[in-house]
Amino acid sequence: MGVHITERAVERIVAAAAASVPGTTELERSLERLAGRTYPRYDVMVDDSAGTCSIEAFIAVVWPSPVTQVAVAVRRTIARWVEDMTGLEVTGVNVIVGPVVPGMPVTSAAVADHPAHPRLRPVTVRGRRVR
Repeated sequence: MGVHITERAVERIVAAAAASVPGTTELERSLERLAGRTYPRYDVMVDDSAGTCSIEAFIAVVWPSPVTQVAVAVRRTIARWVEDMTGLEVTGVNVIVGPVVPGMPVTSAAVADHPAHPRLRPVTVRGRRVR
């Protein structure tokens, strides 16, 4: 019997991973209504039989920031977080940068220094009988 990881569970990991990268942002509600779409949003497809998943991430980025560097960091961070937390092989991560909105400046150094792997805490399970 294997473990089934839902697309919704992977989507939550993807959202946390992307949000951890300096330079990403969420749009304010007034901007969401104006644009007709919300940012960020994610499309996740999990193939249980192959143990793989693919992801599309639609993100908003603050300006000024190194937009391309932020997108590359988001791609790398999403892939590593999903692989580290689920054991699924990530076959592809497409990052689409939508709006670029004014915000706190983000430097190339801040993006480069961002750790791509999540900080995981070990889980200890004491011997329990499962029925």
